[in-house]
Parts: sequence; structure tokens; C-alpha cells
Amino acid sequence: MLNRRIIRIKVFKLLFSSVHSQKVDPAAAERELMLSFEKTRQLYFLLLHLPVALVRFAEERIEIGLNKYHPSEEELNPNRRFVDNRAIQVLAQDPELLRAQEQGVHWVEHRSYIRSLYEELKEEPYFIEYMTVPKAPDFKDDLHWLLDFYGGQLAEDPELDSLLEDVSLYWTDEVPYVCNIIIGQLEGLKESATSIKHPDLFFNEDDRRFAVDLLHHTLTHYQEYAGYMEEFAENWDKERIAVTDNVLITMGVAEAVAFPSIPVKVTLNEMVELSKFYSTGNSRIFVNGMLDKIIKHLTQEGKIVKKGRGLIDN
Repeated sequence: MLNRRIIRIKVFKLLFSSVHSQKVDPAAAERELMLSFEKTRQLYFLLLHLPVALVRFAEERIEIGLNKYHPSEEELNPNRRFVDNRAIQVLAQDPELLRAQEQGVHWVEHRSYIRSLYEELKEEPYFIEYMTVPKAPDFKDDLHWLLDFYGGQLAEDPELDSLLEDVSLYWTDEVPYVCNIIIGQLEGLKESATSIKHPDLFFNEDDRRFAVDLLHHTLTHYQEYAGYMEEFAENWDKERIAVTDNVLITMGVAEAVAFPSIPVKVTLNEMVELSKFYSTGNSRIFVNGMLDKIIKHLTQEGKIVKKGRGLIDN
């Protein structure tokens, strides 16, 4: 579930918080990091439950229409394509998703958002097409609708972002990433399925170890690595260097030193990409240039040594 980039983002956020608060406790930081990873899993199940909550709301609307004293023709003959979506029915009966709901991962307390999202959904071209094409949808059509939902509307919903940020700061910026994970799990779903395959939190033990070691190594050597900026920031006003840049550069140095098997180019690219989203407009240039200078210096001193095929001088 968690690729190396999202791991780096979470480590960066935690480092930024630690530096800003001046509270450096590696053991507490590791517990906080693991909690943030678990929160991503929780968000995965919460978003996976969203179509089920929408279907239940739509069913309620149909029942209200049918029970009116003078229902309209449309209310007497409701279009049930959405509420009968078989791909969503698979989600509704998935054991792990049901277990997550029992643990409080659901939309019961956010009915107003479900109502708002449903009203917006009815205006979406892909929903209108799904509901009105002459041919009755088969399972493939039902699944395609679900993939469109996660790939477009949900991943770009500012109201959802705002709601989730209020519920948990751990979920800031994570909706598009988690939606992509869900799409990957749903693609290829068969009509005969009664559940879906859920990803492990980490792809392998190496990724979990990478997260912990990167955090610990950066915290342990923070002042040492941050000090290199004093030496190499010749043409930059040191007082105006953004704290985010400071953290990213220090984390990049830590990664270059602590992980001999990760190419320098990978570390540079990843820190630059993070700077584009979490720092100032000029940060990518500063982060790239500063990291390049420091890493070359430490390589010459023998403090950075890359091992493995294709990593020498890389």
C-alpha cells in the first residue's frame, strides 16, 4: 500500500513537526510514524466504504418517493441501476470492510456530505450516461462506473479534502494516492467475487525498515547534516532559508548516507519532488543544488559510499 514516496512524505512531515516544536524523541517519533501509516490504511477503508454509503442513501430516497401519498411516475418506477450496482454490492459484503465499519470507519456521522456528494453525482456526465444508456449495465459496466468514481470525481473533491482534514490531519493530501490504490485493487474484479483483495500496509519488510531507519538516522544526525548548509549556502541568505527546505535537505543527506543501495539520483529526485508540493516556488532549485553539493562533498570524504551493481558513481 505504502510506496517509498508516501513513506518519505510521512517521514518529512514528522521531521518538520519535530524540528518546529523542538521535540526530538526518536522512540516517540517512531510511534507517531507508525500511527500515521495505520491512518492511511484507515482512510483506505473509509473511502472504499463511500460508494456503499451513497447506495444506501439513494435507496432511502427511492423508499421515500415510493411512500409518498401521491408519488410521481418517476417515483413509482425508480431507476435502480445505481443502487443495484453489483460491483458496489461486492464492497458491501466484503468481510474486512464490514469489520472496519464495526470499528467506527464509516460515514454515519457525515450524512450531510453524503447527501451533497449524491446530489453532485447525479449531475456528473459519467453517472448520467450510466443511468440512461438503453442497454442494461452488466458487471463490467458496473465496475467501470466504480473505477470512474475513484479516478475522477472523488480524487478531485475539495469538500472531501476539507472534511477529512477536519477529522484527521494525517489524511491531508492523501485522497488521490489512496484512490489510486483502490483502483488497483478493484481492476480485474470478477462478478463471482464476494470480497476484494486488500493490500498489506507495506509492500515488504524492507520498506518498513526504510521508514524507521530514515526517521531515526535523520533525527540522530539532524544538527550535523543541517550544519553543512552553513558551509555551502554561499549565495543564499541563511536567515531566509525555508524550514521545509532545511528539513528536506537534511533528510536527503541522511538518506544518501544511511542507504548505500539507493542511488544518489533517486534521493535527489525525490527530495526535489517533495519540495514542489511542500515548499516555496524556488525551493526545487535550492534543494537540488544544495543537496548535490553536500552529497558530492561527503562522497569525496568517504562518508557516502554506494554499493551494488550500477550504483558506483551514481
